Amino acid sequence: MRIALVTPYSLDVPGGVGTHVLGLARWLREEGHDAFVVAPGKRVVDAGVPVRLLGRATPLPFNGSTARLALAPAQARAARAAAATADVVHVHEPLTPGAAFAAARGGRPLVVTHHAAFGVGALRPVLRARAALLPRDRVSLAVSEAAAATARAATGVTPEVVPNAIELPALSTQRSASASRPAHGAGRPMVLFLGRDEPRKGFPVFAEVARSGVDAEFVAVGPTTPTEGVTVLGAVSDAERERLLAEATVLVAPNLAGESFGLVLVEALAHGAAVLASDLPAFRAVVDDPAVARFFPPGAATAATAGLRELLATPPDPALTRAAAAPYAWDSVGPRVLRAYELSRSR
Repeated sequence: MRIALVTPYSLDVPGGVGTHVLGLARWLREEGHDAFVVAPGKRVVDAGVPVRLLGRATPLPFNGSTARLALAPAQARAARAAAATADVVHVHEPLTPGAAFAAARGGRPLVVTHHAAFGVGALRPVLRARAALLPRDRVSLAVSEAAAATARAATGVTPEVVPNAIELPALSTQRSASASRPAHGAGRPMVLFLGRDEPRKGFPVFAEVARSGVDAEFVAVGPTTPTEGVTVLGAVSDAERERLLAEATVLVAPNLAGESFGLVLVEALAHGAAVLASDLPAFRAVVDDPAVARFFPPGAATAATAGLRELLATPPDPALTRAAAAPYAWDSVGPRVLRAYELSRSR
């Protein structure tokens, strides 16, 4: 099949939806399908798959984050034209303004995936009106129960839950069960933060934990403000990000709210790291095993520090963390997406 994967969010800025879409495209191509990605952005994307960039994105604040969308009419036309060449059009976040909504309105057969989780509230009439403009025979997916609840409220349609997925690292990159993690510096365990420099990602909580006296090296990818006790790296390459995940002993996800899936938790577990995360439903849904994860109330740095000390005192066996990530490998999730494509073609 020739498959167009459309994401509304710019690939110039790292994000969970973009990571998911590019990973799905790679898996589909490995399975023999002609998959390509349509997305906003100007930076050349070396993702191992064909990418059709729509140009500069417009930043819009929403749900405690910033969505960078292709809003120009010419971009919408370009996305729709690209999607028209496919046997199946798979649009992520189809109700977002701009190119993704345009591609979804014109795409047939159409599969849509809802990622966001938020209270629809006063937006319900607007979202219902937009959803009514999409093809009625579309197949609807959501990445989590939280995202599915939002989709039901916004569209009136109950989607099938098919989670985000990752490419499991090769076993050769995993830490062995009997060896400790390579240290990023001075022989101390590394505690890692991966997230954009946005309030809801909770970086100030991570910084407070770093100042608590825990004997570890604290490294942050994403934030750019110099912070006492933290090695702040800003944006890094994909290769550097993978290296840091492979070295980390604990991944801290101190997000405050607005999360629909814990993709970064899955990535850390797949690389053999333990997880310390805010007690959000979307995070608990990904992993709720005290052998590999600890949770703390959102914003509670003292509780986070206590959980970190426990994880550093008895790091989990990497075989356990990898097993926790295995259900989210593309080899497990991808076939479910393919079934949705076949269903869309039969309607």
